[in-house]
Amino acid sequence: MKNNLFILIFFIFLFSACRKISSDNEKQYFVFQGLSNKDIILYKMTRDDKDNKVYYPLMKVNTNTKVLLPKGKYFLANECSSYEFNNESEKEEKVVLSRVSIILGNKNITNNSLDQKENVYNSYCIDPLDGKEHWFINKLSFDILPGKNSISISGRTVDLNFQAGLFSDKRIDLWPLTLSSPINTDSSKFFSLPLDLTLKEKKFVISAPVNGTLWLQAGRYQVEVNGSKQIMLIQPSSTYNIKLGVIRIGSPKNFPIEERLKAGGQPIFAYINEKVLFRLNTDYPVFPGKYRVTLEGTEIEKNVVVSEYELSSVKTQGALVMSPPCGEKYEKCRAPSRITIHMNRMPFVLMTVPSDMPFLVFDQKYEYGIEGIKGIFKNLYTSEDSVRIDKLGRIKIKWETRYTTGNTKTDFVRFESKSMNMFGKSIDIMYFKPDEIYLPEGDYWLSYFVGDQNLVLPKTRVDVSLGGGLTKEVTIPLYMEKTTENLTAEKNKENSTLTTKTTLSPIKN
Repeated sequence: MKNNLFILIFFIFLFSACRKISSDNEKQYFVFQGLSNKDIILYKMTRDDKDNKVYYPLMKVNTNTKVLLPKGKYFLANECSSYEFNNESEKEEKVVLSRVSIILGNKNITNNSLDQKENVYNSYCIDPLDGKEHWFINKLSFDILPGKNSISISGRTVDLNFQAGLFSDKRIDLWPLTLSSPINTDSSKFFSLPLDLTLKEKKFVISAPVNGTLWLQAGRYQVEVNGSKQIMLIQPSSTYNIKLGVIRIGSPKNFPIEERLKAGGQPIFAYINEKVLFRLNTDYPVFPGKYRVTLEGTEIEKNVVVSEYELSSVKTQGALVMSPPCGEKYEKCRAPSRITIHMNRMPFVLMTVPSDMPFLVFDQKYEYGIEGIKGIFKNLYTSEDSVRIDKLGRIKIKWETRYTTGNTKTDFVRFESKSMNMFGKSIDIMYFKPDEIYLPEGDYWLSYFVGDQNLVLPKTRVDVSLGGGLTKEVTIPLYMEKTTENLTAEKNKENSTLTTKTTLSPIKN
């Protein structure tokens, strides 16, 4: 009986031992090494019906541990790297987690004490599982698995290919670029865009506050602050400190912006170099250099030179051209045309503004005219404190038709300026025969010319003094050839239909 019990125990032990040996043969040890207190996610990798890879998370594995795993294919991943391996060999599978260290100006900073307000660099990597971007600010080290991985630091891609069984500590050197400004403004930042990249590398901009430091890898960059740009070459073991200047575009102290808005205008902005929008009365740090400053929506411009650590102030001045009121004896008055701004008595228009709306120009000499009555200009006087007001006058015209015999006809009618601060003459208003026109306040000659194909008669001039804000009535004779059609029209008092008989010959000064 005892012998039978002994034999049974022996067979049970033998069966258990054989089963353990068989089970151990289907498993293999996986050793995960690296710096202490690091962990990573271990996935079981299979394939679905369409032969696509499928990952099942198994556990979190800490560094310097040994795990017994069934034989098969596995996948290790963290937010910036991944590694795929087969756990099927006779020897234990060994994987080492390496490190990428960021070195700032030859100083190995091991903690995360970098001041993010004054020192900035950005990094990002692609999640190996979902393809999402992970962004970091001032991250000093990255845990990277073996194999081919990549990480972007300060705008440049770093390709990695660590061996599975060896620990690597790759060093990435960054060098400081500081933009110093005489003013401290929280809203001003400078931006860096790397230039010498391959077509496959993704370009992204990193930024830092003015009077702060941007840490960059060696290479060429386009650095921008408030729209001003400069190309820089960052070299190893170098320190860069660029001194900025400040530009300010100011408006008159008492400029009536509310009146401008009530008149249908918009807030006034300015551009530098035609592309960068600036608010008025605001300090903007920019690179030293020469800039073209324009007022928004106009061709009015001024060149300004900005020097290091100096404030370059661009002054603007205000003006307002007012239209005359419509008198009580007039049932209606036509609204005045817009005001055109000119320089150096040139005909092209730098800016167009409605009457009765305050506007700004630079502290330079300008003239203004009236759209539709081209040719007459008046010096534009402006104010440094608020606005300088000038007034338009209105002329009501009565066209008096007079019939003559022969070929003598009215050839043109125009207004010619004769005041000290005015110049030019209007286009021939015979072409459109208006009932009223607007002109700047001042003294004029009302001139009309009567002639025929063979005869040139002297001009007839009538003095017209036009006060600002007032309406003046004038009669202009219109000489026409008398015909049977004229006589019929005269009887019916429909003289206006006969203007097509007027001859308009070339103007001779």
